Amino acid sequence: MEIAVLGAGSWGATLATLLFENRNNVIVWEFDSIRSKKLQDRKIKPFEAGACLPDGLVVTNGFESFKNSEAVLFAIPSRYMRSTCELLKNKGISLDRKLIISATKGIESNTFLRMSEVIEDVFNGVYKNIAILSGPSHAEEVCRKIPTAIASAAENIKTAEKCRDLFMNDYFRVYVQTDIIGVEIGAALKNVFAIASGIIDGLDYGDNTKAAIVIRGLRELTKIGVALGGKEQTFYGLSGLGDLVATCFSRHSRNRAVGQAVGEGKSPIEAEKSLGMVAEGVGNTISAYELGKKLKIELPIVNEIYAVLFEGKKPLKAVNDLMTGSSKQE
Repeated sequence: MEIAVLGAGSWGATLATLLFENRNNVIVWEFDSIRSKKLQDRKIKPFEAGACLPDGLVVTNGFESFKNSEAVLFAIPSRYMRSTCELLKNKGISLDRKLIISATKGIESNTFLRMSEVIEDVFNGVYKNIAILSGPSHAEEVCRKIPTAIASAAENIKTAEKCRDLFMNDYFRVYVQTDIIGVEIGAALKNVFAIASGIIDGLDYGDNTKAAIVIRGLRELTKIGVALGGKEQTFYGLSGLGDLVATCFSRHSRNRAVGQAVGEGKSPIEAEKSLGMVAEGVGNTISAYELGKKLKIELPIVNEIYAVLFEGKKPLKAVNDLMTGSSKQE
């Protein structure tokens, strides 16, 4: 299949390489023209722990070749989803008859739209062709061909299966389902709890505390997801609990790393800047906090992380308030 991949960061480059090695014709679009040329000339790697891009995989800053693509994969930061879609549309690129795959995790601020909804909002009438690819899958491990399982979700099961067939191989296993809402919410909001997990590391607490954050965080994530129309069972699968565990415990997790830096005393701005990459959980904390208020859902962990990131609350105080709150049934 002719596939256009939007985003040449760690995840975009890794998935593009996987698709290329699965015998597809792949073109990768990189927003930064200077970085695009360096990647095309193989003068740099897509990311520090990544492999060099394979010969034959094209990296471009142009759009002409995308008009003939049969599938488009979005692997860009969620904050740029709308502007990128609008850029494509303004360049005369239609997604009407293409398979659209989103590997972008996030909820748009202010509108609270999921990434599939942002794409539909811009292009109008393509929702049935959108599949979400999500699950516990660090680029640093997938690029080394470490066995990985992930979910492909779409409103139409045949669309999910088309996505699955593109990615499936002997180290990358894809399970299909139709709860696109649950999969997208799980993908976006688990990053909030990864920041909380990192703060626990930064405070030099242990596994007991982190386990509590993970399991109670899963409960908060599920409450939001179900209220928005997701299925409860989805949050106990790959794109819910699976992704949450991987993100909260992994040394590869950029959101956990940001949380750790905050726990060690850095400001949120300093923490994200030192990472050198986008940590989706920072922006998604705002979305989770605002959704909690809008839906009238009690979200103690989300509220404390929001207070730490945006209201100057000390991490130690936030943990203490969580631990000394009124006792309830599990």
